[in-house]
Amino acid sequence: MGIKAVIFDLDGTLIKSKIPFRKMKTRIIKYLREAGVTPSVISENMMNFEIMRRAVEDLKSKDFPEEYIREVIDEVTRLMNEVELESADDAELIPSVPETVKALKSNGLRIGLMTRSCRKYVEKILKKFGLLKYFDAILARDDVVYPKPDPSHAIELLKILNASVKEAIFVGDHWSDAECARRAGLRFVWFRHGENWGTEDSGILKVSSIKEILEVIQMY
Repeated sequence: MGIKAVIFDLDGTLIKSKIPFRKMKTRIIKYLREAGVTPSVISENMMNFEIMRRAVEDLKSKDFPEEYIREVIDEVTRLMNEVELESADDAELIPSVPETVKALKSNGLRIGLMTRSCRKYVEKILKKFGLLKYFDAILARDDVVYPKPDPSHAIELLKILNASVKEAIFVGDHWSDAECARRAGLRFVWFRHGENWGTEDSGILKVSSIKEILEVIQMY
């Protein structure tokens, strides 16, 4: 059947992100506790999507109105967007990304981007590095109801790219990327730039340079 589409994660995969995630998480948790979330329910050891899931469940259990909970979610989104956009100018491009994306596009592949960052941040980054023109579809955090690792994020993007799970690969650098791919039935390529590999990711196809993706697609 062959590969028709390549989906990339953004932060840590195409760029070296400068997002201060600890700062973001601290702001979010402080706000949520002030908004009525039980302090012990959330912690900085959790990922943001887990913090939000637990926060919403806690507020619902306390019978807060749905409208209020929606306002809380919107404010957390605003805080996340704010921190991301503050860091965009400091982002650095990972080596070999422009030539790799250009080569994939020249070979007729459809290029997609799936990220938990907000769309304004994504577009600012891609424009900064002259990459926006190569992407056929982008689904950011605020474009979907349930972002990755929920598989619906990947499935929705595949529909836009007009490719099945068997006709695409997803390139990412985080366990949440791998989990999203697994749950969607999508081939996953784990990228780690200059990092050591652990035992928890055994059995997953790995690359240490983005340009290796050009070789990977020849395998299918």
